[in-house]
Amino acid sequence: MILNGPGISYTEPDIGAEFVPPLPEHPREAIVKLCEHCTNRLLHRDELLGYEYWSFAEAATDEQAEVLCKMKMRRPYTLPEMVKLTGMPEAQIEKMLDDMSYTGLLEYNWENPERAKQWVLPMLVPGSAEFLNMRVSQLEEHPVYAKFFEQASKGPLSKATPMVPPGGAGIGMHVIPVEKAIDASSTSVPIEHIEHWLDKYEGKYAASTCSCRASRRVMGEAAPTTRPTGALPWVIWPTTWSRPTAATM
Repeated sequence: MILNGPGISYTEPDIGAEFVPPLPEHPREAIVKLCEHCTNRLLHRDELLGYEYWSFAEAATDEQAEVLCKMKMRRPYTLPEMVKLTGMPEAQIEKMLDDMSYTGLLEYNWENPERAKQWVLPMLVPGSAEFLNMRVSQLEEHPVYAKFFEQASKGPLSKATPMVPPGGAGIGMHVIPVEKAIDASSTSVPIEHIEHWLDKYEGKYAASTCSCRASRRVMGEAAPTTRPTGALPWVIWPTTWSRPTAATM
């Protein structure tokens, strides 16, 4: 099985491959369907990849996978909508949705006119492949999540990634510089200024481990400044979202 080869990356060895067992002779049907449902790969979407299968297999029960497959990608659902969609009792489906949000398979959404709690099934990156790496204890227990994140961040752009220089050239994740780091003569839009996000979420923030560095540490390639519990550089997320905070690590 080629987990990292031509068209995926010309610049990196197959790090983390030891965390991905061979596919089972009889894969769990619910997990196979979940892989097909959630992948955001543009090419060979019907190909079952080991790191996708084992990550979802370790993160979800068959019942949870079946619920996730009922949800449309990137569409917010309220609790009443999920009760109607699944036919499950309200208390039961709410607990399942919260459990999956804590794991990283779902994310919360409060950005609606009613500020009502909603659940969203995200794409892989940015999304569940990243979220699974955000709680250090969970990542260390399931190191295959690190390989999942590393590969899912490249797969959708597999034809272009061999041409991307070190640093990413702005593809994928985007770091917002602090105000002083923005050249006065450069052109920038409001979302590139940290004050935009500070004003938007009215000071409700929490520090979180850097999932990129945490995953690279698990695979043995973290930067020297990475701490045992995560990373020296940290990220800030608005607490109205589902991204885990330092308090949940």
